[in-house]
Amino acid sequence: MQAFWQYFSPLWRALNPELQIFYGIGIIALVILLLQLLISFFLGDSDSFDLDVDGHGDGMGVFSVRGVTAFFIGFGWTGAIILRAGHSLGLAVLGGALVGMVFMVAIFLMMRSMMKLQASGTLNYANAVGEVATVYVTIPADTKAGGQVEVMIQGRLMTAEAIYRGPVAISPGTKVQVIDRVGSSTLVVSPLSSSSTLPTH
Repeated sequence: MQAFWQYFSPLWRALNPELQIFYGIGIIALVILLLQLLISFFLGDSDSFDLDVDGHGDGMGVFSVRGVTAFFIGFGWTGAIILRAGHSLGLAVLGGALVGMVFMVAIFLMMRSMMKLQASGTLNYANAVGEVATVYVTIPADTKAGGQVEVMIQGRLMTAEAIYRGPVAISPGTKVQVIDRVGSSTLVVSPLSSSSTLPTH
């Protein structure tokens, strides 16, 4: 660390104050972003790093911590590049602010897209309603538990708990239609043909 500072310190002191400010903003914001990514990777998303200024705490606002961090990354590094190119401080501030806002909106859109993909990938048994299923384990009559069906849910063949409100049990291999969902993952079914039911004892 000391060797790094001995090498870096003369380079830093050679910069004019404006460049030091822009580089400092860009470097600090980049370090914060890297820390956020490391924490998310090892500990999962943390609400403390995703609070929005409106207090919702879902990390999905434009002014979330990640969004603001992205703004300062764009602002700092763009401003430094413009100054190093020989342009004025005013142009550096304006250019940095514009690029920073683009970065902030881009992070917002990217996070929203990722959340939508995550939501669409979550299995929702309500999507089985209306599908035709096959009885896997005999479904008792009168909404008794213990039955199971195989059904396509969101493109995946799943085995799910199933109940039947009718008076006759439904045998394995019977084609049924999912007509409702009870709880989070129990399906209510109705046979497509009454000839494939089992008599009750």
